[in-house]
Amino acid sequence: MSVVQSEIEARLAESEPDIEVLLAEIVGGRCLRVFIDHPDGVNLAMCERVTLLLNDLRERYSLEVSSRGASARSPSPRTSAASSGAARGSAPAIPPGRRGRR
Repeated sequence: MSVVQSEIEARLAESEPDIEVLLAEIVGGRCLRVFIDHPDGVNLAMCERVTLLLNDLRERYSLEVSSRGASARSPSPRTSAASSGAARGSAPAIPPGRRGRR
C-alpha cells in the first residue's frame, strides 16, 4: 500500500468510515486516481464528497475519484463481509452496447 493511499484512508476513516479505498495511485506524476467502494454501492454524490474531502491534494495532482464499476466481478473482502447474509435487490443488467442509449 502506498503512502498516499494510507493518508487517504486515514482521512476517509474519520468522516466517511463506510467508504473503502480500493486503490489510490499516482499516474504520470500528476494524476491521483482513487477507486472507492461502499457496502451500498458508489454513486456520483459519494465520489463528489470524497473529492471535496481530498480537495487540498488538487494543488499537487489532478484528482480522479471513481468506483470500480458495475462490471466488477466480485465484491471486495470488506464490502462482501459487510453485506453477507443480507438479501439485496439489484438493478437489471444493461446489455453491452446499450449503455447511454435511449
